[in-house]
Amino acid sequence: MLDSIRASGIQLHAALNGEDMGQRTWENVMPSDNSIIQHAALWLIGQDMPGLLSLGAKYVSDRGGNIDKDIADKFGEKAVVFMSITADPNDIERMDHEKDTLKKATGCGVVFQPMSQPTVPEGFQDDLYGFDIVTDDAPGIIAEITNLLDEYGMFIVGHTGERMVLPGPVKRVEAGQKYIVMLPHQFNHIEFTRALMEVVKRYNGSMKTPLKTVPGLLWWW
Repeated sequence: MLDSIRASGIQLHAALNGEDMGQRTWENVMPSDNSIIQHAALWLIGQDMPGLLSLGAKYVSDRGGNIDKDIADKFGEKAVVFMSITADPNDIERMDHEKDTLKKATGCGVVFQPMSQPTVPEGFQDDLYGFDIVTDDAPGIIAEITNLLDEYGMFIVGHTGERMVLPGPVKRVEAGQKYIVMLPHQFNHIEFTRALMEVVKRYNGSMKTPLKTVPGLLWWW
């Protein structure tokens, strides 16, 4: 399990438009303060305990790191904590070198993955796009939506989904999904939106947020 998680942390790498731009990074798109920063991902996986998230956050902050995104979830007695981190390269190296300290403090398996700046994959637009949908929960809906994105040549950068039981005389389970994607250079927004709405309506759903750019999103996790 830890090996598969480590593999998921490897950054995207490609040139844009087939040109000799292998070093082009998201610094071309996002504003920079000219400081040198490095990105890293941290996972804690193990027995849940009070203060687990706090221990992870303190480990990062004590070593000069900034947490850009974090996710913590509980599965029975087990917990998974994920943090996307930025810091000075020396601090990233220190966090990686001292990760056994965090392992001893939490009793969890610890994966620390230093990263390089992400690049824009060949054939895709610079901007990130996102959309949110809410539907009835049903087996296969995520597979159907992701298959649709694949048909339109979209690159899924991030996805989150959550089920919620709605109160009332008749119990209803609702599923919310958020997708962050990269679009190919040739992309028909109107046609895709129409196709997506057909799927969403079959599941008694609605488009909470239509496909639109999400500027400034920190996506290197």
